[in-house]
Amino acid sequence: MIITEIFYGIKCDRCGELYEDGEHSFWNDESSVMENAYESEWRESKGKHYCEGCHEVHEETDEITVFPEYPKHLKTLNGFIDRIVKGLSRKVFEYESEFHVKFQVYRYSRLEQSEENYIKNLLGDYFGSLEYEVGKYDNKSCIIKISK
Repeated sequence: MIITEIFYGIKCDRCGELYEDGEHSFWNDESSVMENAYESEWRESKGKHYCEGCHEVHEETDEITVFPEYPKHLKTLNGFIDRIVKGLSRKVFEYESEFHVKFQVYRYSRLEQSEENYIKNLLGDYFGSLEYEVGKYDNKSCIIKISK
């Protein structure tokens, strides 16, 4: 018998990160995912959800300040990376003048040349560099550095 089940997850409206608690990314009901995410410092503001890296909480007032929206070129790059790495985690690190987008490249030692060229063309003048880093267990990460 085939049945249909609906699952719920929370994705950060600023960076696009999907909430995970180490075991789960999706829950059977909306209240469970929200409860678990809020225990991990996720917050909601004006109907949008933000991970712990995309906002700060003012201790005296308990109000949150959401960090500035990601630029369009970064959002476009994140969408492309999510499609080509199919479910592997992608992280964005924000620095004063640039972003670093880091993701695993388990199945291959590097991106295809056409994918690297697409990224460079997509980012244009924002492109800084594309580097590979060997991590634990000989897996590789790709790090794309882009200006703000």
